[in-house]
Formats: sequence, structure tokens, C-alpha cells
Amino acid sequence: MRTQRRSGGSGRIAVAAVISLGLLAAACSKKDDNSGDTKAPTTTVGAATTATAATTPASTSTVGSTSASATGTASAPTTAAATTTTVAAATTTSTAPAEKPVVGGSLIVSGDAEVVNPWTPVAMNCDSYCFQRALSFFDPVGALGTDQKVHGVLAESITPNADFTQWTIKVRSGIKFTDGTDVNADAVIRNLQETGTGILLTGVLTDIAKLPDPSGAKNTDGSAKMILKIDKVDDSTLTIYTGKGGDPNAPLPWPHLDTYLAAQWGLIASPKWLDEVKADPTKASQPVGSGPFVVESFTPHDTLVVTKNPDYWQKDKAGVQLPYLDKITFKVIEDAKTTQEALQGGDIDAFSTSRAQVIADFRNEADKFPMVEQSQQGETDYLLIDLAKPGPLQDARVRCALSMAIDRTELNDLTDAGILKVANGVFSPGQQGYLADNGFDTAQNIDGAKALIADYKKSTGATSIQVHLGGTADVITQQGNDLIKGYWSQIGVDTVEDVVPQDQFIVTALVGVPGFQIYSWRQHAGQFVDDQNVWWNSSSGTKDNALSLNFARINDPTVDADLNTARTDVDPAQTKANAAAEDINRTMAKQCYQIPLDWALWATPHKPNVEGLGATTLPDGAVARDGTGFPGQYWMTAMWVKPG
Repeated sequence: MRTQRRSGGSGRIAVAAVISLGLLAAACSKKDDNSGDTKAPTTTVGAATTATAATTPASTSTVGSTSASATGTASAPTTAAATTTTVAAATTTSTAPAEKPVVGGSLIVSGDAEVVNPWTPVAMNCDSYCFQRALSFFDPVGALGTDQKVHGVLAESITPNADFTQWTIKVRSGIKFTDGTDVNADAVIRNLQETGTGILLTGVLTDIAKLPDPSGAKNTDGSAKMILKIDKVDDSTLTIYTGKGGDPNAPLPWPHLDTYLAAQWGLIASPKWLDEVKADPTKASQPVGSGPFVVESFTPHDTLVVTKNPDYWQKDKAGVQLPYLDKITFKVIEDAKTTQEALQGGDIDAFSTSRAQVIADFRNEADKFPMVEQSQQGETDYLLIDLAKPGPLQDARVRCALSMAIDRTELNDLTDAGILKVANGVFSPGQQGYLADNGFDTAQNIDGAKALIADYKKSTGATSIQVHLGGTADVITQQGNDLIKGYWSQIGVDTVEDVVPQDQFIVTALVGVPGFQIYSWRQHAGQFVDDQNVWWNSSSGTKDNALSLNFARINDPTVDADLNTARTDVDPAQTKANAAAEDINRTMAKQCYQIPLDWALWATPHKPNVEGLGATTLPDGAVARDGTGFPGQYWMTAMWVKPG
């Protein structure tokens, strides 16, 4: 759920992060060790003291002068695990011990988009930067580690039963929200219920069992209001039940359900504050969580300021109170080139970007601005097609012709500095279902495209074809869309270019406004294909003028069946899930449901004195993974500023 492919937003909303959402998402995961012969894995969180990592985790690539072994970019092999790439000005390997973090100081960081409907977890339309800011004041139930497993944060343990149809969460004791109220089972259940049945996530959690609201509440259409089947076991323990399509009598194995607790669904806010927001909606901009920072002020489309939570419950391995920083100022700067100049001019300390030209520029300034790159299990830049719109886009011949007409190499060279890899689908390297050969030919084929258009016109009687191509107003996006318009004109397709404001981009696709036909988009990070279930499953909505997290309105029984197979595969080897994911990849390629362009790259350039990127550890000592499902975001709990 980010929004726009070259503007720095993304099509994947944090709900997706539940995706990741990654989303989220991400957009973005797994289980821990087995406990017993028949019991499924338990995700544990150990003691409340954390250890600060001294090295960069394997989910990122480091570009800078601090610990590199060579110049240039070196990519590790493509595997299900994320890779590390190191780029630097130095040519020798640093073996110096990690420096001791300094307590105090402040950072100014920026991102490219504002959150819509801040800051209640039930309402946030989140992208990467939204999720990053939310994690500064909300703690999640769990989080992804660099080992690609889910580890508890507020949860002491997250334990499935033997067939993965029930998940029991034990909440860590002694934690309080910053308003002094307790983090306990009641608080977690309140949040999971409200967020999980809200307008954003109800379509994400279709396979959580549901029951009529015991209060007898009704929906606007008179039907019974449904709630999630979550039982309170005791003051610190709760159990979540699965059910196919929400049916409590049809338990569904869901071995990766815990990844959703590491995304927007798992963000836990103070119930007292949630009540205050219900009484006074303006208080939604003053969020209260149990996280490492406390919101001092929020000015939409400008600045969010957070200060250290003096009573935060986590410490590093040396017993030092976290977080290290006293203050973070989050700024919104939508244009990546402007943000680049702000960092170079000393106005900000760090930012994340998916703008390839900016990344290429900072690769040449690695001695001045070290940079962490996220390149595996990431998003795909593609053209998102609304398949529910009546007209030529419902015909695969037209969609495939549009795809065949594009010169992806030229597009990459002219708008992305030539540093991105041409994509053959929305499954990026490292993801479950990725195929080097999925039957999709990325080469431009004007003659083949013309033949498909001619065949479509002959069989339908159409005399012309016109499509709308939407994008945000930034220069690079418009340049790319102009090129695409030119490619399509070569095959006799007329293109109307639509400019959509950045802060409206996701919403227009979400509701399927009339002008939404084809959008320049970026989405689908994550490890498992189940991360994408909500985005491609017909149950997430296939009609326009109604909320649809299935932005493309894909309605394909084969895809639905494969997604169900992947979701329910309890085999640790994921044999059935892998095959189902690959089948979805081939189906997408054959039907041209999307038009892939390239695999996106995210990077975080920063000042040399900014330390601790990728060094946040979780309560059990595992290193937290930056960017999974939500490439571009990073944890800030263990970041610090080197004096001088």
C-alpha cells in the first residue's frame, strides 16, 4: 500500500501492511521453535530487556564509509531470505568494535507522504512513512525480525494450536500506556476488535471467525453487527479463532496469521484515548500508545514532533533506557529531489526514497552520506489496471498489447538512472512465487502489440481505443507517463493523462472513482504470497464505487483457489504454497492483470553521524527487520547521534 511508483508514495496502505501491510505493508513473518510433539511453533518474547545490535541486519544494504569492503553494489544471491549489499568509499573491511550509543540528541527526518485519517489504528490509511511514525508512539503486538520470523513485542508469546486455527497471545505484564493505564488483555482485545472490524481491515481479515455483536448492535442496513471471535482467557491472555470466510464453524489453518499482528492490525493504542477520540474526534491527532516516544505536536502535511517516553519499558543489553534520542522531528516533503537537497544542505538528518535517480546520486556521495538500501522482497513498479471498468481494459488482448508496447529498458534508463531491474511480474526476487521465467516477455514488441489491437477491434467492432493513465504531479512520474503514452500511440491507442494529488492517490483507487483506469503504482512487498491475499482475492471487492483493497478488482477463481491453498499450507516446507504462488505468478503474466515495469529499490541516505539504523532489537534479542512489507520505513528506537 504505497501510492505512486516514482513519486515516493506507494500503492500499499498500511492496512495492507497487514499486509505488509506489507500492508502495509507490505506491505510484509513466521513462527518460532516447536514446543512439544504436536504443538505448533510459539513466538516468544523473553525478558523485557533488549540487546542493541552492533551490525547491519541482513535485510538491508549499507552504502557508506563505515564498514564496507568494496565500492559498487554487490548483491547476494536471490533467496527467500533478504540480502545485504554494501557500498562504500572505503576499500578495506572495518573490524573496529561497535561504538557505545550516546543518549540524548535529536534527529530531523522526512518522508514523502502524509497519513490520511491520523492516528487511530482503525482509520489510518497508512503508507511506509505513516507506519514509521506510528511505530514511534505505538507498540505492536509483534514484529518481524531479520530471521523472517514474528517475535512478540507487547506479546510475551504468540502461540498457535496444532492446526493453526487458534492463536493465543500472552501480553507482557507491567507495561503502561503513556496516560498511565495498563497494557493488558482487555486493551489488546479492544484494539484488535475495533481495527479488525473497521472499514479498512475488515476485508483483510476475512478468515478470522466472526460472531454477532453481543450488544445487539446493527449495521446501517439493519443486519447484525459482527465482531471478531476473540476470547479473553485471563487478564493477560487472549485467543483468536479462524473461520473460513468468517464462519466460526469452519476453522481454517492460517500458519502466517502472526504476520498480521506485526502490521496495522497489531498496533495497540490506549483504550482511554480511544474513548476520548470517540467523544472528541479532534483528539485523534494526539495519539497515546506505549511506544518509545510521546507525541508533542502534529501539524498535518508538515511536521510531527515526538519526544522521549521517560518511562519506556525497554532497555538495551547494557541496561540503558531506550530510546536513546530525546526528540525526533518528522517532516513531510513530497518531492524526493527537494528532500535530497535538504539533506545535502544540512536541513534534515535522514530520509527514505524510492526515487532511483536520487539513489544513484547518493551512491556517488557515499563518503558524505552513508545509505542503507532495501532490495529484496520489495515492491514492484507497475501499471495498476482497474479490471472492473467497462471497456477495452476488460479484454486481455488490450492489456497485453499495452504491456508489449512498452520499452522497459528505455523507460528505466531515462527516468530511473538505469539502476533498476526490469520486472517480469509483481513477484520480486526473494518472494515466495518469484520465477525468473513466468512466461512473460519483458522485451518491447510493437508488431505483436499491433496485432493484438487489430484482433480486438475486428472481433468487437471497435474503431478506436482510449485509456486514462493516472499519476501524481512530480516531474519524474509525468516524464515516465509521457513515455508510456508515446509507446501506446505507436499501437493506435489514445491516452489521456490524469494528474492525481499525492494525498488522494490511494483513496481514488480504493473507491474506484470513474477516472481510475490505469495508475502508475508501486506495491506488493513481502515474503509470503499470503501477504498479497487481500490485494488479489475477489472477496476483497471487485466492484467500483465501493471500498476495494483489491485495487485491481481481480476476480479470478484460479487466483482465489491458489491464495486459499497458500494461506492454509501448514507444511514448514511450504510445498503447496510455493506451487500455488508460482501458479498465481504465471496467471498474472498470462492475463496481463498488471503491467510490470521494474522492481523498486528503497534507500535511506543520512548524515554520517546518524547511527543505529537497522539496530533495533526486539524484547527477545532478535534484530527487528526494517522495511519488510513496508519498504522505506525503519525503526528508530535504537537510533542515536554521534557527537561532533
